[in-house]
Amino acid sequence: MLKILADSIRGLMVATTQLLDDAPSHTHLAAIIARGDFRPAEDEAIGFWFARYLTVRDNLWAVINEVRQEIDQKEDLRYFLIGYAAVCLLIRMDRVLLFRVGDHSLVQRKLNEAFPEYRIPRKQYTTIFSAFVDQANVLAIRDAIQFARKNRRKLLRLRDDPDVGFIAADLGELETSLNPSKRSYLKRAWSYVSHKWRRRGVVSVERTFAAVLEGFGRAASEMCERENKRVTPDVHQSMADFLQPGDVIVTRHAKALTNLFLPGFWPHAALYVGTPGQRVASGIKVGPDKEQLWIGDVCVLEALKDGVRLRPLSETLAVDTFVILRPNLEHGSINRAVERAMQHEGKMYNFDFDFFNSDRIVCTEVIYRAYDGLEDLAIPLCERAGRKTFSAEDLLDYALDTHTFTPVAIFGVKDCLDSVRFGEGVADALVASYQNKSNAVTPTVS
Repeated sequence: MLKILADSIRGLMVATTQLLDDAPSHTHLAAIIARGDFRPAEDEAIGFWFARYLTVRDNLWAVINEVRQEIDQKEDLRYFLIGYAAVCLLIRMDRVLLFRVGDHSLVQRKLNEAFPEYRIPRKQYTTIFSAFVDQANVLAIRDAIQFARKNRRKLLRLRDDPDVGFIAADLGELETSLNPSKRSYLKRAWSYVSHKWRRRGVVSVERTFAAVLEGFGRAASEMCERENKRVTPDVHQSMADFLQPGDVIVTRHAKALTNLFLPGFWPHAALYVGTPGQRVASGIKVGPDKEQLWIGDVCVLEALKDGVRLRPLSETLAVDTFVILRPNLEHGSINRAVERAMQHEGKMYNFDFDFFNSDRIVCTEVIYRAYDGLEDLAIPLCERAGRKTFSAEDLLDYALDTHTFTPVAIFGVKDCLDSVRFGEGVADALVASYQNKSNAVTPTVS
């Protein structure tokens, strides 16, 4: 057991060093804080780093708990040395997380989010902060430091030990992470109290507001005419033959209460991810857990009130009006966009329409988080009611202004009420549908 634990701590020393070297830099975090939000690639990066951090941290705790059991059975300074090294590494990591990476409320808020794609629950930053300043933990660490000082010579003699000699040789460096002073402890404890109460107030307001929006959003989404849609079986089939993975489907119901509250004529967007056959032919990689959901006629990733789900095209096109945007990107980038979007499958819907949080997703956010940052794409968010958002018409404006996406098909607007228009003339019909209000046509339901 001793050798196993020693080998484990050797690997964890390397992993900790690499992890801290890869931590988000002060310059990078300062740019995010100045801008006020995390771009999708930045969101993915900090989530991935945090997942690594939690994995290493869990393994350090596993070593500490194993050492506790061994020390209860035998008095051997080598076990203490292994556990002491794990404690030093743990404190070093936590200091970097709490006081270098997470020293601003914006970053703390991000680290307190859930990251379902990495199985990270909410409030992990606060949980770690609480453990860091917990009085019982502080006293236990102080006792360990005092024991190490009292037995310093015996510990240093272990430098020639074949199993734990490398720890004894590095003991001074490991201990640089420790700061047992009362002043330091009180300062960190006050930081935690300040963080806790600040977040409690923010979370309380956010939850109240979000609950109101969610209640309204769910009610409004039900108030929609779902019968007698203009998209016929023939139109649906033509689109099933035409769509390619990565295409964006922007839609509208002629009669829906949400049309009154979402900005513009076009309120909703979804991502066509392709049929299972297209997925295989394109070489899109999503992992077995997603593949088992991506079967049959399922080919669209869409965020609705029940969450971000894979859905059949017939469900997405049960509408009166739609336009298709095709990305002007390399094949590999489009595959990457679909793979990125699929990481969000299964998340809940964001009735708060706030793009800061990535644990809940609104419909256009699926598109934003799929494509932003690929081939230098920088999709601009718009601030509305104090929140960074991106509406369906913001997406259309971006497509028309930058030619990053090409409008390739449109249905249900003036001059193409009963048949799909492809290719030439689609962009003009799209512009007329919402930018030139005098030419806009709102289809009626018979």
